[in-house]
Formats: sequence, C-alpha cells, structure tokens
Amino acid sequence: MTRVQTVILLVSASLLLSPAATAAVTPPGGTFTFAVGNAPASLDPSSGEASNEYYFTPAYDSLINYGYDGKYTPGLATSWKWVGSNYKTLDLTLRPNVKFSDGSPLTAQVVKSWLDLQMKNKSPVFVNLGTKSVEVRGPLSVRLNLASSNPLTLLFLSRTWLSGVIPCAKAAATPAMLKAATCGTGPYVLDPKQTVTGDTYTYVPNPNYWNPSRIQWKKLVLKVVTNNQAAIDAVRAGQAQAAWPAQASLIPTAVAAGLKSAGVPQNIIGLDFLDKSGKIVPAFKDVRVRQALNYAVDRKALAAALGGGQGDPVSTQFLPGGEGYDAALSNYYPYDVAKAKQLLADAGYPQGFEFTVLSTPIAGIDTMIQAVAGYWQAIGVKAKIDTKPQAADFFAGLTSGKYGIAGAGLGATNPTLLAWNCCFRPGAVWNPDKTAVPALQAIVDKLAATDPTRANPVAMQVNAYMTKNAWFVPVYSGKLNYIYDAKKLSLPTPSTVQPVIDILDMKPVK
Repeated sequence: MTRVQTVILLVSASLLLSPAATAAVTPPGGTFTFAVGNAPASLDPSSGEASNEYYFTPAYDSLINYGYDGKYTPGLATSWKWVGSNYKTLDLTLRPNVKFSDGSPLTAQVVKSWLDLQMKNKSPVFVNLGTKSVEVRGPLSVRLNLASSNPLTLLFLSRTWLSGVIPCAKAAATPAMLKAATCGTGPYVLDPKQTVTGDTYTYVPNPNYWNPSRIQWKKLVLKVVTNNQAAIDAVRAGQAQAAWPAQASLIPTAVAAGLKSAGVPQNIIGLDFLDKSGKIVPAFKDVRVRQALNYAVDRKALAAALGGGQGDPVSTQFLPGGEGYDAALSNYYPYDVAKAKQLLADAGYPQGFEFTVLSTPIAGIDTMIQAVAGYWQAIGVKAKIDTKPQAADFFAGLTSGKYGIAGAGLGATNPTLLAWNCCFRPGAVWNPDKTAVPALQAIVDKLAATDPTRANPVAMQVNAYMTKNAWFVPVYSGKLNYIYDAKKLSLPTPSTVQPVIDILDMKPVK
C-alpha cells in the first residue's frame, strides 16, 4: 500500500507548539501505541469528522464532558445553563487559570473568536451547533445564541462531536497552522519532529496542562494501520497496545490468541445512497430501484459470515438503544430476489444497470461491499467497486460528485438530531445531495423542538421515512470494536450512549 510519507516540519508550528518542558507530574506509563484505521486529512478540529476524534482528544479538552453513563460533567466549562425553555440560548462559565499549549490563557474572547470563525466558514462544527451569535459576558462567561432550537447542544460541545473543542487565539487568527499542528488546552501536544503525516502521529505531555494527573503516558503514538488484520497482528506482536476499529470477523482469532476485545453494538455496516436525485446515477432517483437493491441482499447470510458472531441483520439505520429504533422495521427488507427483479422492471430497468461504489477497508466495509455486489449481480445490476485505502481519500470521495453510492459504517444509537446533522441532512458529508426533502424536514423540525426525554415517537417517524424510502442499504449491525493487550493496557467499559472510548481513559496496567 502506498502512503504519503511527508514529514511535518512546519517551522512556525515547531517554534510555537513543540514542548519546551516536561509535565509537572511524571506519567506512570511509557509509550502507548494505538493502531488506528484511518488518518485525518487535517489536524484542524473544525473539520467536525467524528471518526478522527482520536487525533484531537490528546491535544484538546472539550467545553463539556459526556460520560459512559450518559451524564454531562464539567470540562473547560465548569457550569452551564439554558436561558428559557426553547433550547436556543446557553450560558457557559469557563474554567479559570487554563492555558493553551503555547502558554496563552483560555478566555471567553478566545471561545468567541473560534466559534465566530466557524460561523464564517460554515464548518461542520457550526452546522452541528447552529450558532447565530456568540456573546462575551465576562472574562470567563460566554453566551451561545442558536438560530433554532437545538436540545443536543451539550452533546455537540463534548469531545466526540468537536464543536466544544477550542484552539488557541493564534489558531483562530491563522487557522492554516492547524492543518499539521495542534494548539489546545489538552494534556498532550503534537510533536512535529516525531510525526509523519498519514502514517505516525506522536503526542507528548503539554507542560501547561491544568490537570497533569490526567497525563498517563510519556508519549502517545497514533499509528495509521488501514489493514484490519495488520492492526491486530501489531497488537499481538507488541508493536501496539490497542487497535481500533477492529473488524468483527477477525476478533475470535485475536481473542483466542490472548488479546481482549471491548465494544458495544453501535454501527450499521451497509451502503449509503449519496445521490437520491439521480444526478450521478439516474436510476437511483426512483425509490423502487433503491428498494430493489435492498430486497436483493441476504442480510442473514452476510451477518453470519461477516459479523464475527456479533452482528444482526438489519433493514434500518437505527439499533436498540437509539431513540428512533422501531422493531417493526428491523426486517423491512427481507431477502426476496423475485421482488427485487419486479421492482427493477417496474422502474424501467428490467436488464439492470451499472454504477460505481465508493469503498474503503475501514471496519471491513470493502469486504461487505464485495459480497453485496455479488447479490446485485444476480438481479442484473453491476457494481464496480472503487476502494480508497486512505480514509482522507474516501471522505473526499463522498462529496466529490463522482459516486452515487458509498459504503458506510454509521453510528446507529446516536440521538437522531445528531445523526441528522452529521449524516442524514441534505448537504451533509454522508448525504451530499442537497435536494430538499420537505416531508422529512418537517419531522426533524418537530424533533428539534421536543424535549430529548420525549423524543422517541418523533424520532421513529424519521426512521420510518428513511427506511421506507430506502435512503440506505443497511446490511448488519456491528460493535465499535477495540482489540487490546490487557497485560499492558486497561480500558473502561463503553456504553451504547458513549461507545467511543476516550483515549485519555486508556491507562497503563500498574
């Protein structure tokens, strides 16, 4: 596999961000090497891509923490309060005496400058929050005014969704510096001299960190390993202590070899129609075609073969534990070749058609697509698979306008509004087709004004619309799997509400 081996030697970043001293407390662990299945296109957290979270968390605290128990706790913000009852105005009080890795202080003005930049750029973190304006109400007091109701604001301000990740003032003034460097309030800072972009990212303790007891390792190394088997082999050989995401079908062998696994059902492995208006693949405009491609797939067989004993066949993008889950829709598309062929004929494609699928090896998506393509071949539909080994190339492909469908491994227990912002909304990365969908938008608007504790019935309507209109070809559910060496590393237990383990909670075994 060819990989760009460009050494990050940005002079300005080195002078500004390289560690000048060691942390006040000596970390108990030495070097922690984590094999990660994707590399980020940039180290700028405003990209908003949750799958790159592990590259941001070491260097950036979030405004609010969201725990494995589903509770919010203080982060850079020590307290917060909604103003009124419409989820449109939020006051935050910032933690005092916090410094960025360049030594500058965290202030309300820094928070405002960063969020104002995101509004100007219309970045993903801005889209998630929907900020209308940010007010400085004191040196450590900020008010967020939202354009519309967003009851999930606190979640977006946590680490996984990156809206609450605040870089230093210099980064807000010169955001290009964050492409290959960090400048945050987190426990670590990227070391450019030990980093090779696209391959190895090395983090060392931040001497200015406000809570040095949080620093557990003398060095954190994120090693990009796109091949699932190679990642697990690296853990077995002691070249890494953990790997993520681990392909489900490979886990039984890894466990038999003495490694441990952790994970909860969270993902739907399947395919995502990027072009439901038919601009790239005209056939996809007809819902009957999209439904036919669903009926043509034997999900039970694929779940058994590819799920590693963990996955279940699914027909929707929602799993038990998610607010939009509806058991009545779980087998909405049973395997029915005759029905698939009839739907194609009714839509005017009795001989089938051809198209290209965007694929990636992450989480075994390429293996799944190869199997699905075989089923489609049986109904006359020919799928050419274009696999992008590098995650950056895959994500670029999603919005390139070249593909009408792509492999996907999307979270299926996330709150529905969150899934809407990141993945389902017209114009989102996973739904680049900007065609408005008034019927669905009306349901989402209702959901946005609903108390999260009462959201299930409305969220189920979102599920029903997307399932019946075949926005996806879901195949099987999967766990967000980690493989690790329990002799060297301890991991907390993830949960359905917080399936992504914080890298800062991965600690050395004492």
